[in-house]
Amino acid sequence: MNCASIGCPALHNEAFTAPQLQAQLDDGMMRFMSDRTRNRVADGKIELGMIFKRFREDWGQGWLGLRKLDNLFARHAVQRSDRPAEQRRLRERALSPGFRDYEWSLNAVGR
Repeated sequence: MNCASIGCPALHNEAFTAPQLQAQLDDGMMRFMSDRTRNRVADGKIELGMIFKRFREDWGQGWLGLRKLDNLFARHAVQRSDRPAEQRRLRERALSPGFRDYEWSLNAVGR
């Protein structure tokens, strides 16, 4: 499920269905991690949306074998940065996360 603010992942444009659920969730995560207006690497740290801090405990549940936020960023290093050195540091879990203020304005169509 998803909130409608920019601080959350973009709204999905189709209903979630059981046969397609994993693919739909994977697509949503890929799009969210690729959206550098919401999450980015800057000044030697990962700048994350507040949603990652608010739901930090959820990332310890082992979804797709990921037990920490660092593992999620390592998995999506290519989406987080275009720079090979930053991608390497993400994969090595060498960048510390910082959290951006939560963006409460509504997601817009076409974002």
